[in-house]
Amino acid sequence: MRVNRIMIFVSVILFGILLVQINQTNQLKKQYMTKQADYKKQQVNHQAKKIIVSEPDIQRTNLSSSRTRVRQFIDLVQNNKATNYSNLLADFTNSTIINKLTNTLAPSVQNSTLAHYDVPVVAVNKQWQDKVDYLVIAKSDVQSVAWQVTYDVTNQKVTDVARLPLKGAFDNEK
Repeated sequence: MRVNRIMIFVSVILFGILLVQINQTNQLKKQYMTKQADYKKQQVNHQAKKIIVSEPDIQRTNLSSSRTRVRQFIDLVQNNKATNYSNLLADFTNSTIINKLTNTLAPSVQNSTLAHYDVPVVAVNKQWQDKVDYLVIAKSDVQSVAWQVTYDVTNQKVTDVARLPLKGAFDNEK
């Protein structure tokens, strides 16, 4: 009789362990599926990063040519009247950006004498996929103007432009 009680007790314990294991198996399957999905996402991200990193010469060439185009764009914006933008900037950007420059930005940067601006600084601010944000400084004898230009490398077009305030721009007038 004592052996029967021990056998029943051991059977109950083994049955309890079996139930716990079955419950954990379902939870482990769920965890496995989520980890597998995360792994696939990471593989896709890694492939995209691998392509960008594996072609530094192409990236450098794209940045160099886009930097030249952005310099030409800002040079045209700064050294021409707003009424000529639609003809001059059609190669560089779309009509939305030309209208933005003509209506909002241009009147605030045009001088009555239209001083000549040089573009000494075109620096990469951010780069992601096919878009590059440039920080551009245009200088004349009288003032300096800062621009933030977003450039689409694939389409070779300016997709956004904003004039930035320069802190301490008039400190040398003491």
